Amino acid sequence: MTDTLYSGMFTVAMCVLAVIAFAYLVRAVIGPKFSDRILAINSIQTIIILIICILSVFQGENYIVDIALIYAMLGFVTVVIVCKAYLRSHHKDRANDLENIKQEVRK
Repeated sequence: MTDTLYSGMFTVAMCVLAVIAFAYLVRAVIGPKFSDRILAINSIQTIIILIICILSVFQGENYIVDIALIYAMLGFVTVVIVCKAYLRSHHKDRANDLENIKQEVRK
């Protein structure tokens, strides 16, 4: 009886998390700013980690949590690299704008 209750509860939890992840995916596509997209992708990664951990408890296998930890580390590194690349290109654009303004002022 309790096994059926727990399996139903885990299934409902994973379905709710999947719906929330889909809503974040829509936000990532629609998001007007880069920061909105990064936050949405990071939230999707967190939800996927939660789903993997729930699946680990549901199946009673401990090694699946290790997969979730590896996924968390890769997700963190990915977000840091993407943000660094974006900031680097953003600063180059700002530096070019500043140089163009200086040249116009000199004329």
